[in-house]
Amino acid sequence: MPPFTLGHFSQVCCQLLNHYFGEIVGQVGAYLLRRGNRPLFDIPCATGLSIAEVKKALAVMIQHNLVKFEASERNNNIAEYSIIHHNVYCLLRYPKYLYMIKRIYGTSEEILLEILLNLGQASASNVIFQSANRLKEANDDSEFSDPSALHQSFLKLAQDHFIIRCPKLSDNANMQKVPTFEVQEKEKFTVPHLEIGPIAKLLKENAAQLGEHGDSEVIWRVNHERFDVELRNVILVNAAARRVDATAGELYHLILKLWRECSNPDSPTTNALSFNVIKDAVRKNEGSSPILLEHFEQYLRVLYEDTSSLIIKVGDAGGGQFILNYSIVFENLACATLDSIVLERFGSKALRLFRLTRIQKFMEQDQMQNIAMIPAKEAKMFTYKLLEHNFLQIKELKKGTSNFAPVKSFILFHVDLPQQVARTALEASYKGLFNAMVRQMHDLTDNKRLLDKHARLETLLETLRGEGLPEDELAYLSDSMTAAEKLLVARIHSMNDHLTLGQTQADDTILILESYLKFSSMT
Repeated sequence: MPPFTLGHFSQVCCQLLNHYFGEIVGQVGAYLLRRGNRPLFDIPCATGLSIAEVKKALAVMIQHNLVKFEASERNNNIAEYSIIHHNVYCLLRYPKYLYMIKRIYGTSEEILLEILLNLGQASASNVIFQSANRLKEANDDSEFSDPSALHQSFLKLAQDHFIIRCPKLSDNANMQKVPTFEVQEKEKFTVPHLEIGPIAKLLKENAAQLGEHGDSEVIWRVNHERFDVELRNVILVNAAARRVDATAGELYHLILKLWRECSNPDSPTTNALSFNVIKDAVRKNEGSSPILLEHFEQYLRVLYEDTSSLIIKVGDAGGGQFILNYSIVFENLACATLDSIVLERFGSKALRLFRLTRIQKFMEQDQMQNIAMIPAKEAKMFTYKLLEHNFLQIKELKKGTSNFAPVKSFILFHVDLPQQVARTALEASYKGLFNAMVRQMHDLTDNKRLLDKHARLETLLETLRGEGLPEDELAYLSDSMTAAEKLLVARIHSMNDHLTLGQTQADDTILILESYLKFSSMT
């Protein structure tokens, strides 16, 4: 780690850069995270790296859309580099991206996305060529080496905005020392005509590289904003399924798709959908379950009458008009998340005080203990614990009876959800995420030799088992690792699984809190 101090979010980003790209990229990234926009010649002095190492690190991060550059305000001939914080953090979500695409589309689209994530940015032909090679090696079947099916899969990803064009050099870029880039709105998701024939020919010849191709200047990258919307929708669908049942989650997923088609995903409130439009969509959807088709009206009524406000009814035209208010929904989800945090850290009585204060807005100490029905001593202890950890805030009201009489003051407790509590929980989530990542890296690094030995042994046993070697000889080979070593490997794998699950859950909490803060700032 560099000598300067980083916040917990920046520490997470620095850890991700170290893990995916190595220590040198991590050092350069950490400096940019700490200092913001910096010119090239500042970075070697601050990090102790050579200019060649810094250039290579910047090139890698620019290729993977983690760093951007623009002309300095003080001197237009000098480029200043800055980290794209959100894109760096999204490195953590790459496994979710791949799982999501496989669930929505299938294996071919997952391979295309994986290749594009590995390359950072690339032309459509290059991504299709490398994906076809990957599928050909994995399946050893000529059917999978046909790039036309992959071309259709690539078109699907672009059509649904999961991938987006990178900006190209502007017309006047040659007149500037620091080039600028631009892309027209209508071209962002338009795939140009691809020459599939030459790609298929190269695949039959087992070529390793694509070489020159017609769309080499049209570069694509992953659209993180679209994946954010989809991950956000997954949280909402899961909330509906937990609140009612899986069929309600299925209906809510379909309604979210309709809202996405007619509304801006960054707007705090969607456009209204009529009852008839939703009903027609359910009927036309091939995957709708028989239970949903039979009890559609009851499930819709349960969703819009529920206090979680997953659906809000705003009119009666067309059988009823329904909207989604993101700020209200994510406020409810954030409150549920914070309630869970308070319960785990301080217990059920502290949760009762926290929830009561949040509902009542402002409360005095005596009111809190009387309404919550908690003994005075315990109520004071839990109140000041919540106050110490920033889950409660104090507001002092002064009341003067006259110019000469002493001023009487009242101490009121309240919950400042957007400005204090949610941000405190968000920072704690980043801290927990960083600790889990560091611990996981520590365990894997310290036991690397043992894990490599175990992996080699398992591969050897699997190969020999396929060749028909007797079980007694396999057991003899398996005994080359002691029982203690096998137990330690099992413990490391179990700990690794728990830490990975913890990181996933922390990321879900972060997404809920960030979405709440984003939409609450718009209202």
